[in-house]
Amino acid sequence: MMLFAESTMASLEQHLFVQPVFKYRGLQILFDLTSYVLWPFMVCLNQAVGPFLPVTPEKTQHHIILIKRALLMPIFIALILLFCIPYLVAFILRNILHQFRRPFCILKSSMCSITGFEEKSTFSVATSNLCLLPEFMARFNNLNNTAQRANAIGERIYADQVHYASMVSKLLHKSSSEKICKVKNRFHSKSGYETRNVPKSIPVTNQKPKVDIITHFPANDFLCVQEAFERDYTKMLVSQLQKIYPFIVYDVGYCSPMVNFCGLSSGLMVASRYEIAAIKFKPYSAKCGFCSIVGKGLLMMKVILGESNGCRSVGYLFNTHLQAFQGTKPIVSSQMSEILLWTTEFRERHDAPGEHVTFDILCGDFNIDNMSPGESSMASHELFEVYTDICREAPGKDHDWTVGTELRSSLLHDKSISTPEGLKAALEDPYLRQHYVIDADLQTATMDSIYNAEVKVDTHGNLVLSPVGGRRRIDVVLYRNDCPVTVKNFNFVTSLAPHTDHIPVSMTFHCDRPKTE
Repeated sequence: MMLFAESTMASLEQHLFVQPVFKYRGLQILFDLTSYVLWPFMVCLNQAVGPFLPVTPEKTQHHIILIKRALLMPIFIALILLFCIPYLVAFILRNILHQFRRPFCILKSSMCSITGFEEKSTFSVATSNLCLLPEFMARFNNLNNTAQRANAIGERIYADQVHYASMVSKLLHKSSSEKICKVKNRFHSKSGYETRNVPKSIPVTNQKPKVDIITHFPANDFLCVQEAFERDYTKMLVSQLQKIYPFIVYDVGYCSPMVNFCGLSSGLMVASRYEIAAIKFKPYSAKCGFCSIVGKGLLMMKVILGESNGCRSVGYLFNTHLQAFQGTKPIVSSQMSEILLWTTEFRERHDAPGEHVTFDILCGDFNIDNMSPGESSMASHELFEVYTDICREAPGKDHDWTVGTELRSSLLHDKSISTPEGLKAALEDPYLRQHYVIDADLQTATMDSIYNAEVKVDTHGNLVLSPVGGRRRIDVVLYRNDCPVTVKNFNFVTSLAPHTDHIPVSMTFHCDRPKTE
């Protein structure tokens, strides 16, 4: 494993990202030392605050909560006071060092067990919000044990990818190309895979996307993550992902009083099977509320997909996390306008003669849905004319096959959705989906209207089924219209239940290869 920094145009050909995160090794050592000083203070803070922010399973443990509040909390408060001065010194020093640090880390892994994918024209991208916040902050989302969740999420993604690669490898040795097409076509929830014949006589462009709710991640070439905020927890996730993804971009963002009040990073992360040729991060200029202490922005990447017919194939991948709980302020619209500007600028700067742009994909947590009345102006933003969201039938209306991706936080620990299979079953049932997933009927996006959104019932307590019930879809994968692709599969993935409050989505698409001159 090696740690690399931001690339320059001069280094596009080979030996990418050879510069360290800091110009001088001593600064990196000093930066690492601050982590050890900050750690005990944060552990004590999490333990002291935890009993006052119990998650659902803890609320029935009244005696344990009382013991923690009466006996353990004074101990942790004493330790907080003890570590307070060292923490402040390390916090100030760390933020000073941030001004000399690159805005992201890139890990090139030599541990990757899934390598050597043949040159191909079909790719897959997944996106997921993981809520890897500091422990006491995650509890506001009714999630706890962030360290265990980070490790469990990494293990599940690793298992899914290795299992898929193993199945394909076996078929490569004992099956015909037709059988390989069957396996690659659909990753099924119960048996792992469901095969489907694809007649060779039918052009790819005429195929309609196959839509599924599945319990495992399909074979993803790129994994985009949001809310990987906490550095230590993110490294736990990375330790698993580096076994299957040779390139991982993490710890993304600036930290300064002007960007995020020295608070949280952007939380963005991307894992890639393909070499990264260029990368840039830009923070949004407009924010409000809690997001004022979060360095949200746009992570921009150019990846090298291979060379065919003497022409290099490249792809552009953009990952973002937009403003949450904006209320009546036009923050999200402003951020989407910046996305259009920055993606265009990034491509203009990094497009090179003799290259074929295979795809341009934008994904992430947009924190808006297409059907809520209060978000109709954002659903009609120019961004959705430049990028295509295949889940949208029109502005204000999603296709009937879509489901919401934002779970009701108060019900995250319900046993019915505590497994991938249970969550899949809930999403497939209109009544259960409306019970567990937030409705797409928001008038104003506030913390109260989302976190405390009530399930709609009649006077007898029976659920009232709504056309937009359980359909707040805020996690998206879009493709740019000037780089058209043919979407083959679109999946809502329940693999990470119950470790996050979002439902990941995955899109598999076919691209045109460079033509022979």
